[in-house]
Amino acid sequence: MNQLILANSIYLPETSHDKYKCYPVLLGERVEMISGRLVLEIRGQVQMVEYEYDYMGNELMRQVNAVLRSGQAFTAAYLPDGGDSRVVSTFLTESFPQPAFAFSRGGKPYWHNVAFTLREVQPHD
Repeated sequence: MNQLILANSIYLPETSHDKYKCYPVLLGERVEMISGRLVLEIRGQVQMVEYEYDYMGNELMRQVNAVLRSGQAFTAAYLPDGGDSRVVSTFLTESFPQPAFAFSRGGKPYWHNVAFTLREVQPHD
């Protein structure tokens, strides 16, 4: 099962051992009232997706980098922590992959420690 598909066409390999996380984050602000009481003003929530993979081939790594480092919003199909099927939404890259060269096989490079975080663009209830 693919947990994450970027830009409608980049199927990332299934990852395991706590290397895929998807969770909602509340968007809000703490406000101190005149009485001294502290309240949280909630504006909505966004999904955060964290993905890590040990080794990735050069061709797939270049496709992933092109999308994540573009600075533009993109669609992604992700597996939420409260569902059984993928959901599609628009995301921005929260943290960029900083892979390291691991080894070459057949004259082609493989990258190690591929990890990134995505944040949903539009908040929702």
